[in-house]
Amino acid sequence: MNTKTDSELVLEFCMELGRRMIVSGANLERVQLALEYISGAYGFSDISLYLLSNFISISAVDTDGQYISRQCAIPPAGIHLDRLRSLNNLSFETARKKPAPKKLRKMLLDASKVPERPDRQILLGQICALSCLCVIFGGNLPEVISVILVGVAMHYITILAEKPGLNHLVTNVLIMWVATVVAVLVMRTGIGADGPVILITVSMLAIPGIPLVNSVRNLLCGNEMNGILQVAKVFIETMALAMGIYIALLMFGLNNEMSNAVVAARSNPLVLILASFFASASFGVVFRIPNRDLWCAGLGGALTRIFLILLPPILPSRLVFITVAALAAGLFAEGMATLRRYPSTYFIYPAIIPMIPADLFYYAVAGVYIGDASMVSSNGVNCLLTLLGMSIGFVLSSIVAHYIRKMRLSALTGFSK
Repeated sequence: MNTKTDSELVLEFCMELGRRMIVSGANLERVQLALEYISGAYGFSDISLYLLSNFISISAVDTDGQYISRQCAIPPAGIHLDRLRSLNNLSFETARKKPAPKKLRKMLLDASKVPERPDRQILLGQICALSCLCVIFGGNLPEVISVILVGVAMHYITILAEKPGLNHLVTNVLIMWVATVVAVLVMRTGIGADGPVILITVSMLAIPGIPLVNSVRNLLCGNEMNGILQVAKVFIETMALAMGIYIALLMFGLNNEMSNAVVAARSNPLVLILASFFASASFGVVFRIPNRDLWCAGLGGALTRIFLILLPPILPSRLVFITVAALAAGLFAEGMATLRRYPSTYFIYPAIIPMIPADLFYYAVAGVYIGDASMVSSNGVNCLLTLLGMSIGFVLSSIVAHYIRKMRLSALTGFSK
């Protein structure tokens, strides 16, 4: 029977830790830093890391001069911020204390065991988040009720689609087709009259806004290959969502009714700030943030909304004011992460919610449906500018934190790359 050496155990721990962090929603920059410093703490040299969102490869030379390498595939990632927090703490503890290699696997398994939220709590979080977003987009009580019904349908069709392991693109088409069909049927019962508000709101559950922001962030941070692959993946998945909406609208022939209407978002600042607070806190439930930290999630969303209210009159350029708003949200997240010793992602993801351009996405799709090239281009460009501004803002906020964290970990481990 082959017995693994201590060096092999350490490298396998690094590989599995990185895999679980990415699956839980970590950005690649954070994972790379964690694996580099753990490897360095155990005396490895010539450390080489190759990270993609679906693959991880790590190699190094151990203290005996032996070359070791490990690779593994990464399953589709979700967002489980409580587990990410626990794994992030484990990476700090491992780099600082350098526990015996034989203990590492048990430590990893223990760190991965965090309380799971029941499905009913996730559904309740989605319903509360959608209700708040519907109010932000200008919906009234009938639209809120419609959004809740559509949201429940999306939740359960997503669960059903995952059981047979359907292709992700097929799942995206199916989810948005069901959402659009249910929205139209609810409207025809007379419950909700504003179809665009309903569809724009529920699309927030499906639009891959966070993966797209992370992909642009990877491009700006030097992970070009992964960034390009992620951008392509998110683009294809988004087109699948658009196809689901398009097919359903085509079935019902709702040309003017669903495509030409203009959403009139709320203008009352207090309502917008409060709704953003509760929307981000509710998404915190969906992202598996413990109840004790939901106020932080809500605070990030409220802060982002305040900047989105104050900046447009001062900075007319969408790219500029979105960048500044994202920078403010990112600095808040980095500050809270330092204070609480959590990964910044824990606070950034909920703060993103008020900036996700669901309305621009919907109208770009509607423009395709009615054949209006100017509608497609104007909304599509603004949507891209929003996502780019978000990415730039978060990158700027993380630059200082990145180097401070790197220097602090180097001091703790005595390792300098």
